Amino acid sequence: MASDRMMQAIGALERAISRLEQTVATLSDSAPPAPSTIDESAARAALRSLDELIGDLQGKRHG
Repeated sequence: MASDRMMQAIGALERAISRLEQTVATLSDSAPPAPSTIDESAARAALRSLDELIGDLQGKRHG
């Protein structure tokens, strides 16, 4: 039961990360350069880290 809820939460995180990555890519491609308070490389690194964490959690459930 708890593992099902965890997998649902992981799935929701994956979908949210995917949408965020698409949004960042769209904004990066279409927006003119402007001063930003967001560190894009740090944001991308954080997304990669979350992606790796999700993979690790899924691996622990399946392995």
